[in-house]
Amino acid sequence: MEQDAPEMGEIHSRYIGSTMIKAILMTLLVLTILTFVLAFIEEMDDIGRGEYRLLDAFVVALSTTPMFIYDAFPVSALIGSLLGLGALANQGELVAIRAAGVSLRQVVFSVVNAGFILMLLVVIVGDLVAPVTEQYGQRLRLEKQNKQVTFRSRHGFWAKDGNAVLNIKQVRAGGELRNLTVYEFDDQNELRLVTLANEAKYVDPHWQVKFVRQSSISEEEVVTRRLKQANFESLVDPAMLSIAVVKPFMLPVWELYGYIETMKASGQDVSNYAVAFWTKLATPVATVVMLVLAVPFVLGGTRSVSTGQRVFAGALLGTLFYLFSRGFSFLVLVYEWPPILVLVFPVAIFVFAMLFFLQWSRLRSS
Repeated sequence: MEQDAPEMGEIHSRYIGSTMIKAILMTLLVLTILTFVLAFIEEMDDIGRGEYRLLDAFVVALSTTPMFIYDAFPVSALIGSLLGLGALANQGELVAIRAAGVSLRQVVFSVVNAGFILMLLVVIVGDLVAPVTEQYGQRLRLEKQNKQVTFRSRHGFWAKDGNAVLNIKQVRAGGELRNLTVYEFDDQNELRLVTLANEAKYVDPHWQVKFVRQSSISEEEVVTRRLKQANFESLVDPAMLSIAVVKPFMLPVWELYGYIETMKASGQDVSNYAVAFWTKLATPVATVVMLVLAVPFVLGGTRSVSTGQRVFAGALLGTLFYLFSRGFSFLVLVYEWPPILVLVFPVAIFVFAMLFFLQWSRLRSS
């Protein structure tokens, strides 16, 4: 019989874990569907602009869901844990499990292990899937609405507008272009004009291009001329440049770290990228804190607490944490505080809250 106790503990742990996984996945699914519907409704306002159609709006809205899954997982983990543990408590199963010798620590570990398994999947989605789908949806929307074909490669940002093809090596903040080349073709797809420029900036209603070298190509000869400045009425729609600008939150952690090191070496400001880097690292930590925070809320409560009350409590706590962490990241940028505080400070506050409620739960159950 003594040998059966550890096995019974493992069975109880697996049962708690499987219950948590089901509840968290169901919560995440409901929140994701709701967000997708809202995003789709918002995209429908742009239907009819250019070649933007209903199917395009559906695809664009769908492309935002992986990033939402990543961002919303800590809150979903808290609500799902409250629902899962609450169901066990309301049915008396949690009391029976505790009476069978399963300690509070084992319950916490079972909840955290279940959440950690899901967190690994969510991190994969957030770092591998979400950046690709976000960029695809953004590019699809702009291409359909502006009728320009664009894509990124290791050689820079490319855009096609009529018979002209544009290559931009670098897009700086404010929409300033660096090291661009414009290839212009005739109706027979023969290259006729190549324009190289060091920089370009949009000054409504045209582009100001500086340090220009143009080569006119004909069957007989190639004629080259140099200009200090020229104006282009049509180069690329400024709205399309949002595709070329690499947004920090759309990069995986390892790429963010590489960007930060490269930018530091060239003397550039890395504040936005550093904050995004630490925010991404804070997501798994916040998830663990949220999961553990659910345990004393259930064990310290009563069986009469309704499901609606638990959902409300979880949603309120999760929303407070999300708003506080996001708001604090803006404060870090504005006041130029160390970016690592984005990870440490909000999580520390909820860790103290978690320890307080755990101690409270022990006192109530003793």
